[in-house]
Amino acid sequence: MAHTRNTFLSTVAETLARPYRAMLRLFGRQTDEQTEPAKVQADLCLALAARPALPEALLQAFSAEPLAAGDARFIGRQQQSDRVLATLELWRAGRNSMIAVTGPQGCGITSFLQQLTDRVGDPETYRYGALMRRPYDTNDTLALLGALLGCEQPCSSIEELVEYLNDLAPSVIAIDNGHFLACRIMGAHEAIRVFGAVMVATQQRHLWLLGCQEYAWRRLSYVYRAERYFSDHIELGFFDEAELGECLANRLRTSGIGLDVATGGAQDPLTAVLARHLSALHKLSNGKPDLAFFYCVNSLLIHPETGQLDMQAAVALDFSVLKQLLSEELFTLAEVAAHGQLTLADHGAVFRVGQPESRLLLERLYHQCLVDKDPSAAEPAYRLVAQYSDVITRYLSNANYLY
Repeated sequence: MAHTRNTFLSTVAETLARPYRAMLRLFGRQTDEQTEPAKVQADLCLALAARPALPEALLQAFSAEPLAAGDARFIGRQQQSDRVLATLELWRAGRNSMIAVTGPQGCGITSFLQQLTDRVGDPETYRYGALMRRPYDTNDTLALLGALLGCEQPCSSIEELVEYLNDLAPSVIAIDNGHFLACRIMGAHEAIRVFGAVMVATQQRHLWLLGCQEYAWRRLSYVYRAERYFSDHIELGFFDEAELGECLANRLRTSGIGLDVATGGAQDPLTAVLARHLSALHKLSNGKPDLAFFYCVNSLLIHPETGQLDMQAAVALDFSVLKQLLSEELFTLAEVAAHGQLTLADHGAVFRVGQPESRLLLERLYHQCLVDKDPSAAEPAYRLVAQYSDVITRYLSNANYLY
C-alpha cells in the first residue's frame, strides 16, 4: 500500500510541474525529520492510495509548467496583452518605453511573457530570457545579461554592452525572474544599477519587458524607485472563480478524458461537474493555478466500471505549522519571498549570522514543507514551495513580516 501511494504521489508531483519533495513529505513519506502528518493529510494519503492511478494524459494536461507560445491551455490575459501591444505601437512611433509585468509567485508571468512571441510580430523580433540566479557585481551582471542577449564575447563595460545592443535589429526583449535583482546583500546594488543602466540606455532601440514577482517589485520600487523608469506597469493576478472554471475545464478537455456525467441537460457536462466543486476549489486555492490543479487532480477518481472520471469534494491541506513558527523563521520566509530564493551565503549576509545558524533555520523550514531546494546543487538555493507560496505570503503579510 505504501509503495502504491508513493508511486502515485511521485507521479503527480513530477507531472504537476516540479519535484515537490515538500508535497511528498506533507503526505507522510519518511524524511529526516520523523514527524507524523496532520490528520487531514493522513486521511488524504489513505484515500489516494486506495484509488486507481490516474491516466498520464490527465496528469500532463494539469502540468503547472509555464506554457510555451501557442499552447492551447493558455487562457485569458487579453486586456494585459493589449496593453503590451499598445505600448509597442507607441515605442514604434518613437516614444521611449519599458514595461514591468508583476504579480504574485505562480500567477503565470512566465507563461504570459512567452505567449507574446506570437503577438509581437514583424518588424521586431521577440527575445525572451530568464535570470536563473542572482548577479552580484558589475562583471557578473554584464556576463549574465550578455549571455541572455546572445553576446558571444563577454563585455567588459556597460558602454560595450550598450554598443552591442544598439547594433542589433530593434527587438522586444523580455527578461523574466526580475526578482533576482531585489537584494539586501551588501554590494549587490551594483547589479541593479548595471541592469537598469543598460535597459535605460537602449530603450530607444529596444522595448524592454521585465517580469518580476510582486514583493520583489515592491522592494525595487521602494529602495530604488524602479517604477519611475517604466512607462507601463502591468499587474497580473490569480484567477477569479469564472476564470478558474474556464482554466480547469480547458485542462480537462485537453486531456481528452471524459467525466462520468449524464449529458441530457443543456449545460456542457464537463462544466456541470466543475460547477458543483468550483467555489470550493477557488476558495481553497485563492485562484492560484498550480494549487487549484493539485486540489482538482486529487478530487478526481476513476469509475471502476465505466473507466470515466468523477469528482469528489476537495480535502483542504493543513497549514497550521505557520502559526508555530518563531519570529526568526517568519523573517527568513519573508526574505526568501522577497528575494525569490536565498542560498546559505545570502541568508547569512542578510541576517548577519554564521552559516551554521543559516543552515539550521533554512533546513528546519525545508523539513516543515515551507521551502524547497535542489539538493543536487553545489550551493542549494532555498525558495518557497511553489504551490503554497500564496498561502505563505498572505500569512506573512497579515502578520506584518512582508510588505
